[in-house]
Amino acid sequence: MKKIVVSSLLAGSVLFGATVSPTYIQELVQYLASKPFEVNGKFYSYDFEKDGNIDPNDWIYVSTLNNSAYRLLAVEPTDTNAFGFAPVELPSDLPSEPNGYFIQINFPMDVDPKFSWVYVTGNSVFKLMGATPNNTFDYLDVNGDGTPDPLPHISVNLNDSSSLPGEASVPMVTFILDMAADTIQQGQGYAQGYGQQGQGYGQQGGQNTNLSNPTSVQSLITTTTAKALTPEQVYEVAYMWNEEKLAHDVYLNLYNLFSNEPMSRPLYNIATRSETQHMEATELLLKKYDIDATNVDGNFEGPYDPEKLRALGSGEFSLQEIQSLYDQLYAKGSQSLKDALEVGCIVEVTDVEDLNKALEIAGDNQDLVNVFTFLREGSYNHYWAFDRALKNIGVTQGCCSLGEEYCKTPEEFPESNNAIREEGHTGGGHGYHGGRW
Repeated sequence: MKKIVVSSLLAGSVLFGATVSPTYIQELVQYLASKPFEVNGKFYSYDFEKDGNIDPNDWIYVSTLNNSAYRLLAVEPTDTNAFGFAPVELPSDLPSEPNGYFIQINFPMDVDPKFSWVYVTGNSVFKLMGATPNNTFDYLDVNGDGTPDPLPHISVNLNDSSSLPGEASVPMVTFILDMAADTIQQGQGYAQGYGQQGQGYGQQGGQNTNLSNPTSVQSLITTTTAKALTPEQVYEVAYMWNEEKLAHDVYLNLYNLFSNEPMSRPLYNIATRSETQHMEATELLLKKYDIDATNVDGNFEGPYDPEKLRALGSGEFSLQEIQSLYDQLYAKGSQSLKDALEVGCIVEVTDVEDLNKALEIAGDNQDLVNVFTFLREGSYNHYWAFDRALKNIGVTQGCCSLGEEYCKTPEEFPESNNAIREEGHTGGGHGYHGGRW
């Protein structure tokens, strides 16, 4: 797998990944390749406090138009100053090379034009999507795992004759498609990225379908014919909805306890992106097969009633064994951020074990196989996200610190092919090389 070194700007101040439809990504990539773009500015990391840390606002943006310099998040962002820029003098010890380039693209499909930008670092392109109320920036999540990804099938040709601030230069960038446009239009290997066809794919009606992509999985559920389920299969569907709700609720509730700590972000990312998608996918099964996941005494016999699901509050579950597990996990995770991240390791290992059993019970029911495979792929990725988060706060063994049961290898828990691998922590700050955040 190609390892991509990602500027720590993304980790320091960009902590969320936004998912969109495959059509948006297809149109975006072709739009970028349709013409050259002027580079509006360059980003440099700069330790203003001289404390050895690169904080979210330890970034200088230098305009290529007039070489004016601004500090990122120096003031509260507003509608007219979305990035919280405030003017600063160029430091004499500013690095000679920028960490990355900021380009306004005015993409027609973007709803909010003030966030129609891409950030280029190395040969990777990240699409800005918006910002959160906590002034955290939202970048495109291609594979739906809750973390930012570089755009697939595109490389960068940057003409920057001057990298030094103060010298007159307006760099231009050309984006180059790495595969034929007609192939992208057909969606072959698209959401998986980098042209890796046939990996992480399932077979449905003779077509390759990306089972790491929530849109593909949901499409399959709504277009196939329902087959009668055995009582064991009905139970597995109801159980998995409860288990995905557990992951969502415990991650989000633990994040709320530690939201002031930067490395709590994976809890929020995974809860609000991936686990929400996982609940939606399992709920589609509940609807299609008319299962009432709250009807424990009645063997989950329908009718499916979404209002009953919504009536369950955060941390409330219809299955007592799930309720007991949630209570235990929340009690552990509430003790410290380290415990909260360890809860993530425990949940994902438990999910994979349960999903392996569920896939055996699913038999030849392709709906169940597709959804359970989709959930398992997500759990693999989430496990490594929590493993890296633990290492980033000083737990050198990551999830393995919990013991052999929770210590997994990449062969046991493979990440999706377009996962960005972490290559190390930078200088004691909040930046990471090539990691998921």
